[in-house]
Amino acid sequence: MNAPSKIEPRHLRLQALVYIRQSTPQQVVNNQESTRRQYDLVDRARQMGWPEASIHVIDDDLGLSGASSQQRGGFQRLVAAVGLGEVGIVLVTEVSRLSRCNSDWHRVIELCAVFRTLIADEDGIYNPQNPNDQLLLGVKGTLFAAELHILQARMHGALLNKARRGELKVTLPVGYRRRPDGIAIIDPDEAVCQAVSTVFERFAVLRNARAVQRHFLENGLLLPRLVQSGPDAGRIAWMRPSYQMIQKMLVNPAYAGTFVYGRVKREAAPGTPPSSVERRRPPEEWDIVVQDVYPAYLSFDAYLANRRQLRDNLSNFERKNRGAPREGAALLHGLVVCGRCGSRMTVSYGRGDQHRRYECRRAQADYAEPACQSFLAREVDRIAAEAFLDAVRPAGLETTIAALHGLAEERRVIDRQWRLRLERARYEARMAQRQYDAVDPDNRLVARELERRWETALGAVEHLEQEYARLQRTELSPLTEETEEVRRLAADLPALWHAETTTAVDRKRLLRLAIVEVTIMADAVTRTADVQLLWSGGAATRHTVRCPPPGWHRQTDPDVLASIRDLAGQYPDHRIADGLNARGLRTRTGKPWTYDRVASMRRVHGIPTGCPVATTNRQDRRDGFVPAAVAARRLGQSLAAIRVWAHDGALSTDQRRTASKIWVRLTPEDIARLDGTADVTGLPTLSGVAEQAGLTRAAVWQRVREGAFIAYRTSRGPAQAGQWEWRLRPVGASPCPNSDNARKEVEQHHEA
Repeated sequence: MNAPSKIEPRHLRLQALVYIRQSTPQQVVNNQESTRRQYDLVDRARQMGWPEASIHVIDDDLGLSGASSQQRGGFQRLVAAVGLGEVGIVLVTEVSRLSRCNSDWHRVIELCAVFRTLIADEDGIYNPQNPNDQLLLGVKGTLFAAELHILQARMHGALLNKARRGELKVTLPVGYRRRPDGIAIIDPDEAVCQAVSTVFERFAVLRNARAVQRHFLENGLLLPRLVQSGPDAGRIAWMRPSYQMIQKMLVNPAYAGTFVYGRVKREAAPGTPPSSVERRRPPEEWDIVVQDVYPAYLSFDAYLANRRQLRDNLSNFERKNRGAPREGAALLHGLVVCGRCGSRMTVSYGRGDQHRRYECRRAQADYAEPACQSFLAREVDRIAAEAFLDAVRPAGLETTIAALHGLAEERRVIDRQWRLRLERARYEARMAQRQYDAVDPDNRLVARELERRWETALGAVEHLEQEYARLQRTELSPLTEETEEVRRLAADLPALWHAETTTAVDRKRLLRLAIVEVTIMADAVTRTADVQLLWSGGAATRHTVRCPPPGWHRQTDPDVLASIRDLAGQYPDHRIADGLNARGLRTRTGKPWTYDRVASMRRVHGIPTGCPVATTNRQDRRDGFVPAAVAARRLGQSLAAIRVWAHDGALSTDQRRTASKIWVRLTPEDIARLDGTADVTGLPTLSGVAEQAGLTRAAVWQRVREGAFIAYRTSRGPAQAGQWEWRLRPVGASPCPNSDNARKEVEQHHEA
């Protein structure tokens, strides 16, 4: 750097800028000698004659690469100062510190030449106005730019060579840990492994990432997340699962024990200035795939099947995909293919759910041509459902019992996760207690905070214990009753298929296990369609579907009409509706029967009823019920008293809905019970039953309403005194028991 002839007095009146840069944060930490040499340039500038006040150090770019100037604020500040004519000399240990980009480097040379700014490195001082110095600086910049390319190519080659062996160290997802020797192992935390395994196990059953998320949220389960940076790096944080968390776990090949390099490709993005974006590549485009590198949570084939299922669920974006089962009533949505053009057919619900149709509108949407074809979806769904039930009926019981075992296993897994969560919370509470016990009691500055942490941990344990106890009483209760009920119904698969508790999503999932594709060829003239079912085993079956004639939805099934005619003489309309629904009968359009629908059907077909519920022309019905006002006149009571007795259960009542007309059953036996003429010898009073059973009077009346007792109204003392009381007889006891037998029957009833 001894070239005083190039340093003029005008240079010494300007600033001397010392530019310092290291390419990476690791170099800043590990290569401190290089950084120290760059800071020593301040002494060199002082030796050249610059006063201390004119020497400025720019070290804003420590840890930043010189391949670009976009992120380097220090370099931009240096260029701005040179452009303002404030700089006499720029000092660097080597010109590669300024830039390794040819375009940036040559602009700096040109700018320094215009404002007569010198550039100095350890080899000497350069005047950019001098053609020889300018040439030398240009050659150095080109060499350093080429050196960067060579270094990058060398490091990338070494990286690829290591990646081909599967030994490249990459960030592991949650569920894995890396030993000090670099070997990846399953996370030793049992709760973490259980949560990760549950994600893949639930997706294998539900086939939908959203459904997996709902499973975690509905059961109060959390997912672990590995903190990647900050003071808590490496720590496991538990949080409510988001869809993105589950989706990233399902598409990460590390869980299949596979090391992958090249999952993401950086591409140029249009714009000014130009930028780049990352694009995820499909598995067939991955550069390097090495299996059996990590311990696996699932097989690689299962991982690829999960990826295909996730892509298949994108019905809104991919025309060829089936989409995930959704809540719509069309059972074959996503499976139906047009037999003419081969496009995926969509569902149109039109005027209502019962008028839904499968339609092929691809030509209409793409080329403004007429719609290809359409057909009534309900009839196609019926044929597919019947074929499915016929196919699985031989294995129905075994399949149902296996499903129950699967449900029991699911509850066991959920229970296990809750136990591990409780165990972790109790450990944290004990650790907080040990920290509090270890502190000096007089050091209240620390003791107060540790005491607060201990109380918070104990509160979290108490909250989790209460929530776990609630789940054990509800969602995690044993399946004994459900198992017996399903065993009873397993022989009748259609009943399970049409049950109210079986949702459209459940039916769609069952169909997709057996049916791969449904092809429809409709004939608008004959109102028929040829339907081909392609089964998962590769077999295909053909069926002919015929649309019902126009106006079919307005005609009631003859068997249902006959049942209404038979029942109308003995039951009111709302009881008839309950009976028809209990037998699984529906209207022609598939709706449940109600009071209004039964009454309308009777009016249309002229069927009289023997049990009206809204008229006062008749004072009784064929089923023995009379209006509450008639019962009040016969018993000599007020209407309010009759309503109270009906509410307490002393009278049997019938009511179509809340606040509608009340009908009371009033037989001669009921009149005798309530007017005081019945023999109540030996029957205990209501107060006596309450005292003996340790119940309140309201609780005893609740037992009466439930049908456990029959209430008798009798006078207390002389009849002319007008004082009355209630006596109770257990259901099934003799009508006129003696006092000893009555007492024993009441005691036995309470014990039962």
